Amino acid sequence: MANSDGGQELAEKVREILCEEWEGAGGSLESAVVYRLLLEEGLEVPNYQMSAILNAFRVGGLITVVLRPQREEEVRKHGDLLISGVSLDLCNS
Repeated sequence: MANSDGGQELAEKVREILCEEWEGAGGSLESAVVYRLLLEEGLEVPNYQMSAILNAFRVGGLITVVLRPQREEEVRKHGDLLISGVSLDLCNS
């Protein structure tokens, strides 16, 4: 189980990648893309951790997502979200 510091570090990395990728995303971004980039950087993403991070961003109004059917296996890995908006507040923090 990741400790809270590891969770914070992962949340920060998710934020960084989300903001970088959003620049060229053309209006939407799959959470799977962010997940793949985290793995490419050698980061470990515990089950449901990324889903929890993205949900916290969503609840906090920092991202908006398109409601659509989700696959449980994908939710466990990365949240299975189609991100349709990223707040400047997220990227400027």
